[in-house]
Amino acid sequence: MNRQKFQKSLQTLSAWRERAFILLLAERALPNALLYLSSLEIEAEFDAAIVDEIWLNLITEPDEESIIELLDIVTSFMQYTEDSEHYGALPTQDCLMLFEQALLGGLNDEKRRALDASQNSVNTVIQFIEFSEGEGLSENQLIKLFDSHPLVEREFSFQGELIDILRPASHPGQTLINELREIAQDDGVSNIGISLN
Repeated sequence: MNRQKFQKSLQTLSAWRERAFILLLAERALPNALLYLSSLEIEAEFDAAIVDEIWLNLITEPDEESIIELLDIVTSFMQYTEDSEHYGALPTQDCLMLFEQALLGGLNDEKRRALDASQNSVNTVIQFIEFSEGEGLSENQLIKLFDSHPLVEREFSFQGELIDILRPASHPGQTLINELREIAQDDGVSNIGISLN
């Protein structure tokens, strides 16, 4: 799928499909955030139960009051990424912003968020490549590196797979959500190749 066609496909996602897409990007980025939060010894506070609850309230049993409470929890962690010189704060902030966008989509699904969320996730990957492999490279060399990098290819492949599964889905049944979450968790490997195992 070329990039233009990919962006058009993203724009066809709406309502629960768009929220699920953004949540899946967030879940895939979660190991990045947990690794950084573990360095602050607070990763246990952002646990699997919170992520499960976000899925429940956004997809299975939408509940505005609970969504607002979850939004408060997610945004409270953003303070730990502000003014930090630690590289890990950047992908952590990106991950938390994805959770925030998914939750905001649950409160107002008129604003389309999938395209921005997609770009957020791609930017996380590009920032990581520049941080880990880009020292001393010119702008043109960096662009060539991004265009051919397996992490970038893997990111677009993952997002394309989500769109292909979500677009024809008639409703967000538990089987579908479990299948998508398993794809997003990718054996515990994040969008920048980090694993907590």
